[in-house]
Amino acid sequence: MSRYADRSRELGAFVRERRNRLTPAAVGLPAGVPRRTPGLRREEVAELAGLSVGYYTRLEQGHAAHPSGSVLSALARTFHLSSDEERHLRALAGEDVSRPGGVAAPERPSPSGLRLMSLVVPGTAAVVLGRTGDVLAWNDPARMLFPGRLPEPGTDPGPASNNVRYVFQCPEARSLFVDWAAVADDTVAHLRSAAGHLVDDPAVRALVQELIATSPDFATRWTRRDVRERVTGEKRLNHPTLGRITVTYDVTALLDTPAQWLVIYSLPKATRARDAMVGT
Repeated sequence: MSRYADRSRELGAFVRERRNRLTPAAVGLPAGVPRRTPGLRREEVAELAGLSVGYYTRLEQGHAAHPSGSVLSALARTFHLSSDEERHLRALAGEDVSRPGGVAAPERPSPSGLRLMSLVVPGTAAVVLGRTGDVLAWNDPARMLFPGRLPEPGTDPGPASNNVRYVFQCPEARSLFVDWAAVADDTVAHLRSAAGHLVDDPAVRALVQELIATSPDFATRWTRRDVRERVTGEKRLNHPTLGRITVTYDVTALLDTPAQWLVIYSLPKATRARDAMVGT
């Protein structure tokens, strides 16, 4: 089987899911008679996108390999995709794939990420994330900020160091994040975005299969095929030792190592929580 088969099937599923989300009113079509299924019909999407019904049907079924850039642009316009969702669509179609091989070597933290992490001001938490959300390097404030996630710096991390496992499998995360449901939504949407580029990566496939099998909350969100990439924001924490705090985060891609990111978590100055972090 072609190594593009999984990618084509996922592309078809993503397109089908987006068709089911569209309503006639959203695209200026009359409602007409009641519909037995949600969303638009294939014929309607094909007409809106300027495609033949047969080709669009093959696309949804995962049998239309390598759709052209113009086809992808037409689909993005028809489905009203966000910029993150359009990038995901194009990645599934084989554009801008950062890792061409199907088997990935074990990850090592980016050298530039390690250097940047050593330069953060005292009290600032920092982690280097790998392609599936594994924490590859971290400092002591990061260990303090996320209870149950990370061991002492310099020791081997456990399964909970992974972003998605921490959110969905660790009881500490459920009580730590004030807006756990929103954090869970963003976590899955970010993994789905990464999976678009790494759909044939065995590590991604194994992580997704594990979480579908062990977490109904993850499985439900995964089927939505939401796609988002947060590069800055804030998280409200109900921390067991620091109390109720809000941390801001910023995500920077590390250009010397594909699919790795440096994440910086900052606390407001002149707070007791930040003073405690400085003392770590």
